[in-house]
Amino acid sequence: MAWIAALGAAVRHLLEYAGDLAHLLGRAMGGVLRLDGARARVVLPVLKAQLRFTGEQAVWLVAGAGAILGAVTLLQAYAQLAGFGPGQYTGTLLSAVVLRELGPVLAAVLVIGRSGTAIAAELGTMRLGDEVEALEAHGVDPGSYLLAPRLLGVVASLFALMIFLDVASLLAGFAVASGKLGTPWGVFWGQVRDALELRDFAFTALKAVVFGALIAAQSLYFGLSVKASQTEIPQAVTHAVVASLVSVFIADGLFVALIYG
Repeated sequence: MAWIAALGAAVRHLLEYAGDLAHLLGRAMGGVLRLDGARARVVLPVLKAQLRFTGEQAVWLVAGAGAILGAVTLLQAYAQLAGFGPGQYTGTLLSAVVLRELGPVLAAVLVIGRSGTAIAAELGTMRLGDEVEALEAHGVDPGSYLLAPRLLGVVASLFALMIFLDVASLLAGFAVASGKLGTPWGVFWGQVRDALELRDFAFTALKAVVFGALIAAQSLYFGLSVKASQTEIPQAVTHAVVASLVSVFIADGLFVALIYG
C-alpha cells in the first residue's frame, strides 16, 4: 500500500500546484483588467523594463540562435538527402522544421534561461525583503504591479522574439541554399510561402501566448514561494526553469497533436 500512498501524495501535490498556478494566473489577469489610468501610469515603467529586458536586449541572442538553427537544419538536410534533389525541398524543410516547430520552442527556451530565471530571483528577493507585504500595506495591488506587467511583458516579448528568430532562420537558410545549390531568392521564398498556411501564423501567435504565460506564471510562482532565507532563491530559480521547460514541451506536444493528429 505504500506505493499507492506515494502516488496519491504525488497526485495531490500536482493538483495543489496546478490550482495555485491557476490562481496566480487569475490574479495576474485580474490585475490586467483592473488597470485604469492611475494604475497604468504606475505599472507602465515596470512593463517597459520587462519588455526591454526580455525582448529588446535578447533580440541579437535569439536572432543568432535562429540563424544557426536555420543553417544547421539545411546543412544536415543536404547531407542526408544528397541523392534526392534537396534543392526542391529547401524552403519546405525550413518551414516544417524551424518555423513551425523548433523555432517557437527555441525562443521559449532562451526566454526561460534568460528572463524566467531573472523574474524568479527578483520576486524571491522582494519576498525576503517584505516588499510584497509593503505594497499591500500601502494599498498597491500586487496583481497589478508585480504580476500583470511581467506576464504581459513576457508574452509580448516572446511573440516578437519568435518573429525575429524565424526571419533570421530564413535568411541563414537562404544563405546556405544559395551557397550550396545556387538557389535564387524567388525560388526559395516560393517554397516557403507554399509550405506555410494561415493556421501556421495563428498557431505561432497562440504558442507565444501559451508559452509566455506558462513561463511567466511559473517564474512568478516559484519566486513568490521563497519564504525564509537567501538559500531558497537558487532553488526557486531551478524549480522555475525545470517547471517552465517541462510545461513548454508538454504544451508543444499538445499543439503537435492538435495540428497533425
